[in-house]
Amino acid sequence: MPVDKKRVHEKQEDEIIDRTAPPGEVIYEAVYAEGEHELERNSLELAFSGLAAGLSMGFSMVTEGILQNHLPNTTWQPLITKLGYSVGFLVVILGRQQLFTKNTLTVILPLLRNKKIDI
Repeated sequence: MPVDKKRVHEKQEDEIIDRTAPPGEVIYEAVYAEGEHELERNSLELAFSGLAAGLSMGFSMVTEGILQNHLPNTTWQPLITKLGYSVGFLVVILGRQQLFTKNTLTVILPLLRNKKIDI
């Protein structure tokens, strides 16, 4: 990325370069490498991942129940209680559990690149 050296000092130029997004090719290769790793997982690993993701989603229901039980019966209680539904999704996303993140690009990218992979 060219930087106008008249406007910035050398140290600032390095900061600008460090803060820019990586090129598309770098992102593509990173996603591709992660997808190849995911495709190498065996059935038992996928089964446990699915079980863990299902249990994580159970946190949604449990959190809603806990909030409903501990909050006073007011007009705003349903609003706060329904926010508990998102807790399970946060656990799944932050835990990077593949089966429930709807991030299918990771495993589809290697299949699209090399159409001869045995599934």
